[in-house]
Amino acid sequence: MSGRAGLLGSAVLLAAFSLSAGRSAADEVAGPGERPGFLARSVSGRLTIGVRASYAWLENDRRSGPNGYDNDNRTGNFLGSLWGLDPKQSYVPLPVAEYRIVSAFGIGAAYDQLRIKTLDWGDAERTWTAGDGDLQLRGAQVFAYGRFANRTRVTPYARVGFAYYWSTFHESPGWAAPGRHFEVSDTHGWLAGAGLRVALWKGIGLDGCYEHRQLADVKAAVRFTNGGKGTKGIFPTRHDVAALGLSYKF
Repeated sequence: MSGRAGLLGSAVLLAAFSLSAGRSAADEVAGPGERPGFLARSVSGRLTIGVRASYAWLENDRRSGPNGYDNDNRTGNFLGSLWGLDPKQSYVPLPVAEYRIVSAFGIGAAYDQLRIKTLDWGDAERTWTAGDGDLQLRGAQVFAYGRFANRTRVTPYARVGFAYYWSTFHESPGWAAPGRHFEVSDTHGWLAGAGLRVALWKGIGLDGCYEHRQLADVKAAVRFTNGGKGTKGIFPTRHDVAALGLSYKF
């Protein structure tokens, strides 16, 4: 899925260049005084699309007890023996789009994903970590933004919005067994970020931003179909990201 998302983002960006080229050619053949069409007026100077890759870190990624990181700390761990959560960095470019409504303010939407590896000790001597599998978050963001337009190539901006993520759990081969499985809930929350856009050439810009995502904890449980006693816990998913990407402004 992550590879498909990256290809989708690249395809969207290429489409932007193609549409821009077509629009520019149409403008060249338009007669003097001829008014642009409704679609051109709705897009030109308003629509920005692009892709961005990000590095993420969790606010709450470890649980420790009197004996440090301990598989047997069942009341303090995230779930059962799991005391650690580590984001798996992929750096796959993901699509984002913005539409200016009035002046320097507008709305936007983006696709996002994050995969988090669970951790516990793989041996009694605590020499290597294992885990039960990975938590996968995939979702959509909608936001409002404001930009500070000026005469330089650098445009600061800020955004606030809402995100919803669908959750799945990918069990590791060492944990997966007949008669038991993981269940995880979806999550949602607000986001806020700020960044800079540097104009490079003919509508192309380089974007860099920091973003905080205040998401609800993912409720998790291990279920047994053979009558065994299940286990419940939570996976905190509040996190921050630093992102870098390319954008095109029509």
